[in-house]
Amino acid sequence: MRNVAVLLAAGSGKRTQSTLPKQFVKIAGKPMIYYSLEAFQNHPDIDEILLVLSADVIDKISDFIDLSQFSKCKGQIVGGKERYESSLAAVNYYAGQDINLLLHDVARPLISQAIISRVTHALRNSNAVCTATPAVDTIAEYNSSGPTLRYPNRSNCYAVQTPQAFHISLIEQAFQLFLQDPNYAVTDDCSIVHYYLPEQPICFVEGERKNMKVTLPEDFAVIETLLKLDI
Repeated sequence: MRNVAVLLAAGSGKRTQSTLPKQFVKIAGKPMIYYSLEAFQNHPDIDEILLVLSADVIDKISDFIDLSQFSKCKGQIVGGKERYESSLAAVNYYAGQDINLLLHDVARPLISQAIISRVTHALRNSNAVCTATPAVDTIAEYNSSGPTLRYPNRSNCYAVQTPQAFHISLIEQAFQLFLQDPNYAVTDDCSIVHYYLPEQPICFVEGERKNMKVTLPEDFAVIETLLKLDI
C-alpha cells in the first residue's frame, strides 16, 4: 500500500515571534521545512509527499524553497487556521484512494529515518499509529476553574509527537464524526480517532526527544545546535 507523507505547514507560528512563518525561518542555512521534506524524500517506504500550506504562501512557495529537489513532492494544497483543518484538507484531497497518510508537523524538523521506519512498519498491522515518547517529568493536571489537581502515574504518560499515521478510510470516518460534534475540541489527529472511534486501537511507536517541536524563539537555537552536533 502506498504511504503518503502529509507535511503540515499552514501555521503562522506566532509564539516564535518571527516575522516569517516559522516553517520558512532558516536553521543552519536552510528553511525549517527543508528538513522534513528531505527526511521523507529519502525514506524508501514513502511514495509521495503532499505539502499543506497557508493561502498566502502557496503561490510563492518557490520564494522559500526549490521543490524540484524533492521528486516525491507531488502537490501543494491550502490548509486552515486550525490544525485539524489542514489534516482534513489532506484527507479530502486523497478521498477514495487506498492509501496510508503520515501526518507530520514540519515544526518538528529533526524527524529521523528510524521514526519513519517504525511508523511505516506499524502501518502493516495497524490502521492508526501514534509516535510518542515516555514522559520524563512529573505531570500535574490542574483545573483552573476549581481546586482539582491530579498527578497521573508518570509511567503511563507519554508525550505525543508526529508523524501520526492512518489508513485514510479510518481517519476519514473519525473526521466525519468529529465534525458532527458541536463541542469538538482536540489538539491532534490521534485524539480525534481516540474520542470518536474509541473501539479503534492506536498503535504507539517510539519517538525521540530530539523530534521536538519548534514553538518558542529559543527553540531555533536548540534545533541548530542539535543539527551541528548531528545527534
